Amino acid sequence: MSLRAEDGNGPKPRWRGLRDRPGRTRLRRRACAAGATAVAVLALAACSGGSDPDPAAPTVTAGAPNVPAGPLTAVGPHCPAGDPAGAQRPAESVAPADPAPAAPFLVDHGSQAAEEAQRNPARAQILAPLVNTPTAYPVGDWLRDVPGEVHKRASASRDTGTTATFMIYAIPHRDAAAGHSAGGLPNADAYRTFTRQVAGAIGDARAVIVLEPDSLGQMESLPADQQAERYALLNDAVGVYGALPNTSVYLDGANCGWMPAGAAPVIAERLLRAGVKNARGFAVNVSNYYRTEGEVARGEVVSALTGGTHFVVDTSRNGQGPADGFQDPWCNPPGRGLGIAPTTETGSPHADAFLWIKTPGASDGECGRGDPEAGAWWQQQAEELVRLAA
Repeated sequence: MSLRAEDGNGPKPRWRGLRDRPGRTRLRRRACAAGATAVAVLALAACSGGSDPDPAAPTVTAGAPNVPAGPLTAVGPHCPAGDPAGAQRPAESVAPADPAPAAPFLVDHGSQAAEEAQRNPARAQILAPLVNTPTAYPVGDWLRDVPGEVHKRASASRDTGTTATFMIYAIPHRDAAAGHSAGGLPNADAYRTFTRQVAGAIGDARAVIVLEPDSLGQMESLPADQQAERYALLNDAVGVYGALPNTSVYLDGANCGWMPAGAAPVIAERLLRAGVKNARGFAVNVSNYYRTEGEVARGEVVSALTGGTHFVVDTSRNGQGPADGFQDPWCNPPGRGLGIAPTTETGSPHADAFLWIKTPGASDGECGRGDPEAGAWWQQQAEELVRLAA
């Protein structure tokens, strides 16, 4: 995902998101789902690229409700996320700790697309699908008034009877693997204070929190002491946000391109250590382009390995699926389109919602091609996403 470069709240860090990782494990960049700057701002058939139809997802037979009985297999060519050997068995099922998110979701009239339409009225019509669609608000250390900005949207959700979506991106040692969004708050104490400021600003409002994309997918890039700190901070944040009466919390669940077969058990183990059983679940495909069907299929595998936890899918830019035959397909690939608009009607037992977590129209970065910097508004890309919407 990408944070926009700046707005009335000051400069924002650049966040591209978890990318596909070349090589044997694909672990050197960031998993294609969760995003890169801070705008971070992450099924029924397998992940498929381009406009080709997705192959049918594998049928899951349950020995207990929603728990696969046989080996967990990969779910498609773009989603090698299963456990072909069947070595990892599903974790014991537990009821989600947080409430399920409720539609409708808040349309943020202070979104990047809305601000662009206000600055350039001639663009208002083409940007209308972006302006009028609920999109997550990125919250991080770049904001001058964290409680004020969060409270503004929490209040709007109360006034309109909607659910606000927040993407939290401020953890220390952020983007340790790729460095494009490097930074975050300076230490653990500062992050704990930040967590409590955000929670206090949300209060009893209906909210979804997508908590720290990249944070689990990049764990191997941190030394042991920083890994321990990160797990502690994520568990603390899950506890604080989870104590709010109407908030659903989702940890980093990476994406279809994160690793080859066997990735599901790896991310599942990290989710369990981060406290996913005390949250609602995890978020997949954040700031990426993998098809909804494939990410749902993969999400069900990870869900089975974490005791039936639930998940959300970022569908903001996956209407045409991932780009095949394109260098660095996570970074501003051409020919992409908007995906399914936010909804809780997913047709999947553990997929709570499809959400727009990444801001459509915000650049993923320069990408070695002279594209706008990460998070900067890119009108050309925004128009293409609208034009090629699913």
